[in-house]
Amino acid sequence: MDVKDQYTLVLFRTGNGVHRKLVIPVKQAKWILLLLAPMASALFLGALAAISLYLVNMHNINNYGKLVRKNHELEKQVSFFSRRVADLHDRFAGLQESNARIKVMANLVVTPGTVGTVSLGGPDPLAAELTVSSIDAEHKRQLAAMHRELQRLEIGFNREEGDLKQLSAHLKERQTLLNFTPSVWPVRGWISSRFGYRVSPFTGRREMHKGLDIVNRKGTPVVVTADGRVVFAGYKHGYGKMVIVDHGFDKLTKYGHLSKISVHCGDTVTRGQELGKLGSTGRSTGPHLHYEVVVNGKAVDPADYLLD
Repeated sequence: MDVKDQYTLVLFRTGNGVHRKLVIPVKQAKWILLLLAPMASALFLGALAAISLYLVNMHNINNYGKLVRKNHELEKQVSFFSRRVADLHDRFAGLQESNARIKVMANLVVTPGTVGTVSLGGPDPLAAELTVSSIDAEHKRQLAAMHRELQRLEIGFNREEGDLKQLSAHLKERQTLLNFTPSVWPVRGWISSRFGYRVSPFTGRREMHKGLDIVNRKGTPVVVTADGRVVFAGYKHGYGKMVIVDHGFDKLTKYGHLSKISVHCGDTVTRGQELGKLGSTGRSTGPHLHYEVVVNGKAVDPADYLLD
């Protein structure tokens, strides 16, 4: 065989100078190259595919880990908000019960029903925000249920807020009415003459006594029995030194036979404030206070307005 028709590979061993020859005919070398080229290409492509798959799997593993952590955090949040909704529901029920009791005490109408009976309509409240790709169906259902419950609570709280405003206005009105309603003793002592018909100590005839006579020592402080405005402070025939207080709501109180007057006409007075001193001025047989309560222009029994 011609030397030109072959390849000679010489391999040397380092150190001892030993070498070996490998003679390969040209034709065989071409066939070997033709066989090795596809294998090398296949190995290269396989390695490239393996590296690509490895990178993709690593990315998926990382994403999966993030999803697991995100799902765990979401479960914690769902559990937390679920407990908060339950807590708010219990607090609302307690508030509703307290409001109902106050309404009964204030003689207001109590509307039956609870927050759970509030009707809601329309599409799923979370349909626009939550999709299958963003959250799993179970968590979506839980969040939607909590959202609906929060809507019920919001409606219930708004309703109770309106009722509270009504109750506050009612109690404020009642408080104002109570403040301006005679309810305490103008002076302590013993009652010498009550409201009603009696024999007059001056004429001996039966006549109407329009007030309550309360006996005590001269100079004992006399106080106003409710908030109001002084409309008379001076001397009046028969009553002697006298104070008349207008309490509004068509109510007046009169304090007669005073020895001293401590207020002036036009003064604003509050319950318990001193008006003057007990005395025996005017037509009187001894130190006492003549106390009258007038409602809608008519004298009524003052004993009905002594609550303490």
